[in-house]
This record gives sequence, structure tokens and C-alpha cells, in this order.
Amino acid sequence: MKHSQESSKNHPSLPIYEDSHCTQKKVSITPDHMGDLVKSTPPALDGDREGEEGNGTTAIVDLIGPKKKKKTRRKPKSKRGKNKPTGFEEFYVDAPMTPEQYQEEKELYDISRPLIHRMEDALLRYMKNRRIESDRRHVFMRYLAYGGVDVGQKMFAGMDDKELQEMDSEQVLVARGQTSIKREQLNLSVDFNAVVKGYLTSYFPYFFNPETKEMVRMATVTIRNFLSYLLYHDVCPEHNENIDEARKSCDIASKELWDNQQFTAKTPGDFNTACSTLFGGFLYNIYVEDDQWQNPKDDSVRMTKKVAWKVVKFALAGVGTNAQAGQFRDHANNDALRAMLVEDIHGFEVTEVVPPDNDVRSFYQEYAPDLNPVGRLVGKAYCDPGKPSYDLSPEEHLEWSFGNIHMPEFEFFLEEDLLRHCYPGMKVITSVWELNCGFHYFEDIHTTYCSVYTVLCNDLMLGWKKPRDVTVEEGDDDDEGVMKRVRMGG
Repeated sequence: MKHSQESSKNHPSLPIYEDSHCTQKKVSITPDHMGDLVKSTPPALDGDREGEEGNGTTAIVDLIGPKKKKKTRRKPKSKRGKNKPTGFEEFYVDAPMTPEQYQEEKELYDISRPLIHRMEDALLRYMKNRRIESDRRHVFMRYLAYGGVDVGQKMFAGMDDKELQEMDSEQVLVARGQTSIKREQLNLSVDFNAVVKGYLTSYFPYFFNPETKEMVRMATVTIRNFLSYLLYHDVCPEHNENIDEARKSCDIASKELWDNQQFTAKTPGDFNTACSTLFGGFLYNIYVEDDQWQNPKDDSVRMTKKVAWKVVKFALAGVGTNAQAGQFRDHANNDALRAMLVEDIHGFEVTEVVPPDNDVRSFYQEYAPDLNPVGRLVGKAYCDPGKPSYDLSPEEHLEWSFGNIHMPEFEFFLEEDLLRHCYPGMKVITSVWELNCGFHYFEDIHTTYCSVYTVLCNDLMLGWKKPRDVTVEEGDDDDEGVMKRVRMGG
């Protein structure tokens, strides 16, 4: 034991240090191993060791071990946000409330409070309890803006983490909110159903142009989910009946909007194309017999007059009346078939859909298997309230206001695959032609509206800013000018 202590004094242990990648060790070096150690050291260190060999001195040795990589465990999808419930699933329901939560909401949504304050609180809590993704958020925010809610950025309302930590939960909720309702909105009437119908039928289809059924459902389900939240938490009990009607309008629009998109894309159909080629319309004006010129950018197949006559004759034989078929035969033999454009209307509204029956299908299958069976579509003239009205006399204006004016009725022949997308109340904006043998046809469709189509002026107010006083100079920074701008609301 004594020998080892003396050896330790003559040949002290050398502490060897390293970075965070190395371990700390002590190594004893004897004169017998010093030579090997010096040979292994870099040349830059040889000068430092002159005169020290054989004296049992210590030397620095770098023992760098391999860096151990930390294994990162991938988080499950539930913690990464994927497959996490959003609150918009088909069978999703809000969790039952505790007695404390019920009492808190009872005071929060008390009917004595102004409606705009209750709606502001409901919006803050709704957006906190839902995981609203970007596409859904865009649709929902436009709906709120359409309904008079301010969804713009809050100026000078930024908060850092330190300030948020000093707030309670209610203050944090308000600070992070992105919606507000201006006090001027108190003068407006409240109608949840009208706003839903106006947004889904006249604004959403033409601002977002939904190309898939899923996108249509996303819009209607999102708005319906918000309305259900208002009912469940009893935010505005004085409007519960109106909110329930708005939810029904969401269900109607969910089906009809996609039918409108498909009907617009597939029309005008074979029968309307044939009539436009033979009797009058866009195709009649551009038709050239035995046209050999081909447009490299247009790969569509044009209908010849021979095929067009076949389409019209089989439609009359299959679903036309005897009077229509007789008049068509007589006029055709005398070269007296004429078509006139119906004036002073924007389109037609569907009143009845009659698909082809089994007898008509059998008739086509036996005599014209290369053609599509047709059915009947009955409608009446329609004027779009969202467009400028036609010039009417004072007497006609009076009759129009009382609804006594007679609207012409139309009868169209349409293929079965197009009739599947038609329904009573559907509004079709297109040009309508009347043939002098008792039936009608239409050309390319401009727009198709739902049965609950509603026109509001709300979309005109989107992006509106309060006017400022132009009499105040921009460079007027004195106290009097500032006070004047404050009084004028500038």
C-alpha cells in the first residue's frame, strides 16, 4: 500500500478533459511508456516536451469517443394533430356540461344582455372548441363577414407570451379572438335563415366555385355545425325557431348545390344541341355542312344535321304528344319550322320533372340504341331578382308587385342523365327558344340556382370601410387637428 502511494507521487495521474462529446478520465504514465506516447503526439506538441522525457511528466491525451445520437421517437398521429377530431364529424356531439359550466353559460348568454355581446362570446368559445382547418376556416370566415361580423385583423392588439401569462383564461380568450361585431350592427334586423340562404345560394357557389361534392358538404356542414352550437348552448333563445329553419336550408343546399354544378357542366344535352343546330341559336349560326376544317384546340365532335333530325324525331315519337308530332310533321313538310327567342326573361324555373318510363326506354333500345332516351322537363319563365329588371309599364309593375302577371310556361325534352339533377324550384339562367309546334329548347346555361335562392345586399358590404373626413388635411398634426379627427371619427 505504501509502494503504491510513492508510485503515485512519482508518477501522478493525469486528468484528461474533453468537450461535451468526450468523457473525463485519469491516466497514469510511466517513463517506460513515455517514448511511445511522445511518438503518438502531433509534431506541434514535440517542442513543448523537450527536456521532460524520462522525468515521469504528464502529457495530454485526447480520448474522443463517438457522439451518441439521441433517438427521437415519432409522436403518434393523435398528438401531431392528424386524425384528431375536428368537431365536424357526422356523429360528433358536444360533451355534456357540468353544473358549473351550465351556470356560467346561463349568466353569459342571459337574454337581458345585448345579442351582439352574446354572439361575440359564442364565437370565441366555438372557435376555441373546434379544430378549423385552413379551407374550412376560409369558408366560415366569409360566412361570418357576409352576416355582418368583423373578421379583420385587430389593430394594436398583439400580445406576447409574457403578457398572456399574466392574464386569466377569459382575457386570453378575448385577446386571441379574431371576430367582433360593431355596435352599429344593432340597427340591423336579425335573420339567420336569410343569411344562410343568401350566402350558400348566391355568394358561395360563385366566389368559391366548388368543384367537388366534398367541398360543397364542407361549407354546408360547417355552417350547420355552428348553428347547432348556438341551439345547444342556448345563445339566443329568442331566435331558436329561425336558427332551426336555417339548419334546414343548409340540408337543402347541401344536395341542390352539387346537382346544380353537375347540371351546368353536362348541359345542354343532345336534344337541345340538335334543335340549336337545326332551327336557331348559337350552333345554327356557326354550322357549316361537310366542314373539313379542324381546330387543333377543339377536339369536340360536332353534330351533323342528319343526326340532329334523328334526335328530334325520336324525341317527339317517344315523349311528345300527338298534337306536337302532327304540327312538327306538317311544318317540316312545308319547310315552315321556325324558332323564336323568348324575350324579357332571364331563364326558367323547373316546376315538374318527368323521367322516361320503361316503354320509352324499350322504344329507344329497339329502334335507336345509339341515342339516349329523353324525358320531359316542365318550367315557367323566371326573372333573376339579382339582375336589373326589365322595363315595364306602370300597369305591369302593379301586376308584378301583386304577383298577378302571367308567366309563360315551357316544355323541354331532356336526356335521362340530365333529368337526374333536376328538381322542382330549380332556377336555370339561359336563353329559351320556342318552336312553332309546341315545345321549347335552351342553349348553354349561364347559372343555376337552388330552390331556396335568396338575394341579399350583404355581399355589397364586404370590404366596406367607413368614410373619413376629406376636409381634414393629412399633415395636420397639431392638437386641434387631432381633436377634430377624433370628433369626426377619422
